Amino acid sequence: MKKQNAYTITDDIFMDALEIISENFNDAPYAIVGGGAVQVYTASVAVRHSGLNSIKEINGLSFILRKTGDIDMAFRYDAAELVKKFNGIISQSGSPYTFHCFTKRFVIQDRIRRFNLNYQTEPEDLKGISEYYNDIIATAVTVGLPFKNSVMQLRIAKPEYIIASKLTRIKPKDQVDISMILKAAELDDYPFDSEEVRAILKSVHKEDKYDILAELMDSY
Repeated sequence: MKKQNAYTITDDIFMDALEIISENFNDAPYAIVGGGAVQVYTASVAVRHSGLNSIKEINGLSFILRKTGDIDMAFRYDAAELVKKFNGIISQSGSPYTFHCFTKRFVIQDRIRRFNLNYQTEPEDLKGISEYYNDIIATAVTVGLPFKNSVMQLRIAKPEYIIASKLTRIKPKDQVDISMILKAAELDDYPFDSEEVRAILKSVHKEDKYDILAELMDSY
């Protein structure tokens, strides 16, 4: 059965959500985490490696990426001020979208299509490796994505944190995402530090999950 309101970064509503982030949160310390970070990183590497001008030019990308209905963001920013920012987006928008602001969730809607920006403001919001919440934001990696004749600048959690977080719960979808991050990091010549992942897992008493990462790395 086809899941409703599930998209990849090749869909317009996903890219428009990223544009909202790029245009409105450059002054706010944040990091895109979770599956959204996987898609942003994978797409940015593919575009840059192939010398393309748009993610639409990447053949087969929509078949490789796992569909999602949201982008998760971790902020180090006053929660009340963050709500003001989201409300400002609503009041100043000339967009064809309808926006809704709820607690920890900003909804982008186009008729029956809906896409969520889920936002976190404190360590307890981040499951799995909440102890690293501030470090994830402080070490976020800036990547560029071409969009509408310009390049969006977006901040994502570095690959080690994305993978460590996913290994703490390791559902089938997380294993797919980890494989995507590893492949993108290899293509990007990113100096991926598996021992850092092991140390993170050990600190949250999940060191046994490292074997899953080791198997995935050995499969390449």
